[in-house]
Amino acid sequence: YFRQPTAMVKSKDDQARTAESVEGNALIEKLKQQTEDNREKNELLVQQRTFLNDASASFGPFDGQVLILNEDGKGFTLLENPQAMRLKKAGFIEGKKFIKQPTKEQIEDALVDDSPGFLGGLFGGN
Repeated sequence: YFRQPTAMVKSKDDQARTAESVEGNALIEKLKQQTEDNREKNELLVQQRTFLNDASASFGPFDGQVLILNEDGKGFTLLENPQAMRLKKAGFIEGKKFIKQPTKEQIEDALVDDSPGFLGGLFGGN
């Protein structure tokens, strides 16, 4: 019932295995190259996520300060909540990331509230 494979069957099997290993090796090499190409990007992403997860222990939802990821993705800026909201209104922040990095002067200017406030707006005062 079970016979030994013939020489022709053995040679075809060897050819198929060789072709598979060559194709497999090319795929493996391609994947290794992609891994190397993405290594820096992946390390930066892991660093950002780790830092943000660690920061949640220090900066809760009712804290007066918030961390904003810099535009380059390599650092964070600590801002007061009202300051961050003013910069967000000005179009510098989306989510918790700068989409356009403001200058130091712009960050400092956002710390100062120049609105008339509730009572000033209500009664037209200065």
